Amino acid sequence: MSRTLALCGLGIATGDEVCCELPAYRIEACTYDGKRVILYLCSEHIHRAWLLAQLLMDKRHPGESLKVRSIHLYQLAKASAAEAAS
Repeated sequence: MSRTLALCGLGIATGDEVCCELPAYRIEACTYDGKRVILYLCSEHIHRAWLLAQLLMDKRHPGESLKVRSIHLYQLAKASAAEAAS
């Protein structure tokens, strides 16, 4: 069974920018209230992880004024390795 490879989640968080790169990192962001969002980013946009996680939190929970307390970064396997496995 083949896996579908997703693209960088920049467009999901910002709503207007699009990135066609494969993700290299999985970001899990948590708030003080225990709410979480997960976002996948490429190497080009990982430096914006905190901001993008906050934008996504605001989109998913509008009007709640939640602040991201922490983010955890998980490096993903290389895309070529994932394609070879399928």
